[in-house]
Amino acid sequence: MAVGTYAAGMDMQILCIGDSSADGDGRPCSGLAKAAIEGAVSITMSGPEGSVETLRRSHYDLAVIQQGSPNARLLRRIRSSRVPTPVIIIARDTTPPAIAEVLSVGADDCVPASIDPTELLARLRAIVRRAGGHDSLTLQIGRLTVNVNQREVHIDGKPVPLTRREYDVVELLALRKNQALSKESVLDSLYAGQHEPSGKVIDVMICKIRKKMRGLGIEEPLTTQWGIGYRLNEDAFAPLGARMDGIVGQGPRESCIPVTPGIAIMAPSGARSSQTN
Repeated sequence: MAVGTYAAGMDMQILCIGDSSADGDGRPCSGLAKAAIEGAVSITMSGPEGSVETLRRSHYDLAVIQQGSPNARLLRRIRSSRVPTPVIIIARDTTPPAIAEVLSVGADDCVPASIDPTELLARLRAIVRRAGGHDSLTLQIGRLTVNVNQREVHIDGKPVPLTRREYDVVELLALRKNQALSKESVLDSLYAGQHEPSGKVIDVMICKIRKKMRGLGIEEPLTTQWGIGYRLNEDAFAPLGARMDGIVGQGPRESCIPVTPGIAIMAPSGARSSQTN
């Protein structure tokens, strides 16, 4: 059961599993708490009981297990349950054999609780990038470049004039390029720990991002999977020479107006009408 959430804006969603023998007050270790403040990390605390089911049901970018010393028991349960979430262990006391054991069982990293918050944050981000198929602070997806350090987006080397929140949406979808994210997930990432606006705010931002990217030659940069959410259309950013006469990535343009479930959409004359789910 989660016992609290600590957030500082948009970036990684972390489930921090506290071992009562290591941190009995139910809080993230000091290094992780400072990393959250400095690096825009949203932390949900949990005890070991039920944590595997929590990871299975909810989307987290990373699981952090806090322990007195590295112990592979909980990690084995996570991996045997086929939960793909990356896991890092933060332990108060570490030894090379203990670190080697948890790494061999499936931990993505194991660090001492005394680790500098700046280094810890860098390690957390590196794990999340690798899990998303990226190996550097520059996310390169065909013609799209997302510079995480500079918080800039370019298409064919030309800057896309995004607002701060629009950049956050593009980075989020680029990091999870193989996933469709619900509006609720995007809202949680952008406004974690703050007053969340209506989901229509995300619809409007998606609409504006599409318009700006279309102005730079990307016809359908973001797609809507009705009833699921939004995803980055990787095909739309394929290099021009690989687009097979313009077939790749082409699709019908979508309205910027959110569609309310249950409202019939009239089809063109001669075509069969459909009902949204």
